[in-house]
Amino acid sequence: MLFMLDIDFNELKAQLKAELEAELKAAIKSEVEGEQDVEVEEEEYNNQKQHNKQINYNILTQKQYQGQRTESDTDVESESEAKADARSRNKAKADSESKSESEAKVEPDKKGKYFV
Repeated sequence: MLFMLDIDFNELKAQLKAELEAELKAAIKSEVEGEQDVEVEEEEYNNQKQHNKQINYNILTQKQYQGQRTESDTDVESESEAKADARSRNKAKADSESKSESEAKVEPDKKGKYFV
């Protein structure tokens, strides 16, 4: 027995076309979403990289400032010590000069022991 099947090829063709379009749309959508994820990850990576650069710059600047501050503090201490040393030398010199001047002065009514 031979049955005759009534197949509408145009309907079958339309049905297959719709299924293929749906699969293609789904594939394209997933690919685009995947690309967006990659772009977002790259953007996040670049943002993090830029953030790290800024942190490194801040740390270097801070270390440089601390180094300059240490040098400045050392210079100030050296300068202070030099001034204090100069003051003490000047004071000692002034004291010795005033002492020698006072010893060198002879009162007019008194004669030295070697004068007759």
